[in-house]
Amino acid sequence: MALDLERLAERAGLDSGGLLRRFEEDEAALSGQERVVFKAAMEIADKAVNRSATAPTLVARLVELARSVAGDPAARRVRGDGTVLGTGLRRTLSARTLHVLSELGLYEDINSVAPVWPHAGMLILNPMLGCSFGCVYCFRADEQRESVDWFLNGRPTQVIEEEAVIERLERHPLFIPGLTQIGLHTATTEPFLPQVRESTFRLLDLLEERGWGNDVMIITKHFVRDKDVERLSGYRSFQIMLFLTHNAAPAEMETMGAAPGFLARKQRTVELLAGHPRLLAAHYYRPIVPGWNDGDEQIAEALSFGEPLGLTVIGGLKGVPHLPESSLRRGLSLPVVAKGAGEEKHFPDELVGRILTVHRRLGLTSTIVGDQSCGLTVMLSRDRGTAVPNVEAVKMYDSVPGRRPKCMALCPADQLAACGHPPVPEPDTVRSVLARTGIPASFRISADGVRLRSARPLSVHETESVAAHLRFAVFAQHDSGHNPNSPSGLEEDMCDDH
Repeated sequence: MALDLERLAERAGLDSGGLLRRFEEDEAALSGQERVVFKAAMEIADKAVNRSATAPTLVARLVELARSVAGDPAARRVRGDGTVLGTGLRRTLSARTLHVLSELGLYEDINSVAPVWPHAGMLILNPMLGCSFGCVYCFRADEQRESVDWFLNGRPTQVIEEEAVIERLERHPLFIPGLTQIGLHTATTEPFLPQVRESTFRLLDLLEERGWGNDVMIITKHFVRDKDVERLSGYRSFQIMLFLTHNAAPAEMETMGAAPGFLARKQRTVELLAGHPRLLAAHYYRPIVPGWNDGDEQIAEALSFGEPLGLTVIGGLKGVPHLPESSLRRGLSLPVVAKGAGEEKHFPDELVGRILTVHRRLGLTSTIVGDQSCGLTVMLSRDRGTAVPNVEAVKMYDSVPGRRPKCMALCPADQLAACGHPPVPEPDTVRSVLARTGIPASFRISADGVRLRSARPLSVHETESVAAHLRFAVFAQHDSGHNPNSPSGLEEDMCDDH
């Protein structure tokens, strides 16, 4: 079947006739296996492209990709008559084609996840795409739903080398050595799946070589093997903060993690960590979904799992596209999701109350917090022996009218005091963070936040980054009017640098 490249050519700023000729010329120079892969990559690109950009190197990049995929001895070969890709190979090709399109500005998913992805003031490193854990609520599961089924059903795929990711991290405008918190594989895969584990350790090895000293967060639903814990405890130039996820989910909710043997190996991970005090660890108890995993027995199981770690982060479910259909298809009840946009999650007060009731009934002593940033902060406070302010300044933001408080006020008094009244940053500190991140803004410092004013709208990522680096609330306004990052009532006049 002849390719119709009109749409792809238009989006890439190319002449359709010229694109077809270039395709035919490059196709003729490829081997039989490479030719089939190249044509499939062009078909995937034509269906997936959803943005316009000038991309003169598109065909060359897909030729390079076809040669790489076809030459990978681990890739499944073309099947049948030599014109059809096997399912595994096609899924691998799909993931890597989407990455190429994204790099060229021709594709953007609704979550805008990049190999170095700013999120909540951190920078997340993502050299892989794809996950086989099978979570029905996965926020990446619907990517390319209508054309290519690859994310949940295929093996994780390397789309960029770890060395290139670390180089991008070093050049990233929001990265400050020794200060910016880093996360691994939290947006695109599971860091301790067998196919991903060595990528996780390669990233850690490269960070160790650089010696920057940035704290590293790893969230995992998987178990961590004895030898993996030994390797993790061997890094010396940075602090690892490990979140072990267990939410007593049924198999319909999380396919891989529900088996009794799997849970036993996760519990073994908790026991192993007790012998490695250099590794900071907490229990990640989320999402908790009414009707799915919120029974009292399930709550007791999950809380008991986290008790030896002394710290549990609880949270609800974020709505994702097609979640109702996916839930019903797996035999789950229809989930209730938060109404409205953004990061809001459905987590009713009644459910929180039941969790705390079970916690008291069991006589547990672990600290319960309601936000990832709280978990990171408590781990660091315990490690340093003194309370440090919340990295996202959530307690300060909680005072903003109309915001649902994130602080559950269940931490020790010294931790609550540190989060509620963090040290006010010095002007030189604010000036240094703005200069190092390249954010063009004047500022005013007050006891309840730093106000930034700029000639252009500052992105959410920029304001979150400044807040995380300062551990202090930051509000932004640009000169042409209201900035959605700035809560109503906080847009005030400012003078430069004071």
